[in-house]
Amino acid sequence: MMRRFFMIMMAVVAMTGMAATVENEFFTISTPDDSWFLANDDALRPYGARVDVTRLDAKGATLELARIDYIEGAFDPTLYLQKQVVGKKDLFCHSATDFTDVYPSTMAGFEAQGVGFKKTSNNYTYECEALAFNAGYGTFLVITAHRAGEPSLIGRIVGSMKCKTDVTPLYTTPLMVQAAKKVVAKHHLPIGNNEHLSGVELAPDSATLTLKVTVPYITKESVNVPAFVMAKRDAWFRQAPEALKFNLLLAAATREHKQLRYLYVDTKGNEIGTLLIYPEEYEQVEQLEAERIASEEAARLAKEEAERAAKEAAELAAKEAANREAEEAARIEASKPIIYEVKRGDSLNKIAKQYGVSIQDIKNANPSLKNDKIQLGQELVIPRN
Repeated sequence: MMRRFFMIMMAVVAMTGMAATVENEFFTISTPDDSWFLANDDALRPYGARVDVTRLDAKGATLELARIDYIEGAFDPTLYLQKQVVGKKDLFCHSATDFTDVYPSTMAGFEAQGVGFKKTSNNYTYECEALAFNAGYGTFLVITAHRAGEPSLIGRIVGSMKCKTDVTPLYTTPLMVQAAKKVVAKHHLPIGNNEHLSGVELAPDSATLTLKVTVPYITKESVNVPAFVMAKRDAWFRQAPEALKFNLLLAAATREHKQLRYLYVDTKGNEIGTLLIYPEEYEQVEQLEAERIASEEAARLAKEEAERAAKEAAELAAKEAANREAEEAARIEASKPIIYEVKRGDSLNKIAKQYGVSIQDIKNANPSLKNDKIQLGQELVIPRN
């Protein structure tokens, strides 16, 4: 699985030759021995993203690997790890086990969050680590794995990596806007299903953050604009709690109580409609989220109460059934006659008094008795009183 996932996209290359011409490109290194790694421990330093490196043993099986992804959009590293890695949405993590809690770490000079886990492939167990951190208006995900019991050579190389980024670190909304402009000048930033951010700006009064959203396959002439905007508004309220936790740009806008303006355009740049989200509406989102959480908690408590009541009812029914069975068993036992073995010194009168019955009752239960004479060791049926 690991080897299929990390397919060789290029032949073995000389990194010193590539460094002068390639930046932030996706490439793969795969070597049959450790000589390349030992001679190129700073090979990744000029590169910022989209790197796969695989170290193989003599039989061509994976000894160690590293994957470096760059995700456009400043996502919360802790949430990203929890959702993509621990949540097993990342392809590499589908069969992973033994996840640790997310822990603070450092990577390439940035504060990072990490999580450890194990993965078994081709009968080998790999010790793995995933690190996520923000660098400018982007999020890096670094996954490393090495075969248990083997030294980590790639880990040393990745540890010396310097992430190339030409955007401003994210501290406040204005800086986020400045950083985002540089990113969206080259790329589309996903912010929803079939939607792409193609522009971002801050109004002169710094009170409004405008997000220009390109909507594929829709034109102004083909859509009912008021209905379209209302649908987007409804979708925003449904998705906002998750988006505000996951995307730092939107989270900062809400934290600083800036007005969000979504400007929807088609792929030709024609304006479709505008959606405004006011600061006071963030409180509505928070209220809706609080109500949703409260509703889920109430449902959980109701479910637990129903399960508890059902369990108690089942236990009570089982107890009553057991009591009935015990009573029936006692009734049956009580209805059975007593078998008594005659001992030395016994007489019918003595035995009758011992069990509270008459001599005639004993005779009736023992037809073989012709008179009051009994013998040592003789078994007598004693009727219940």
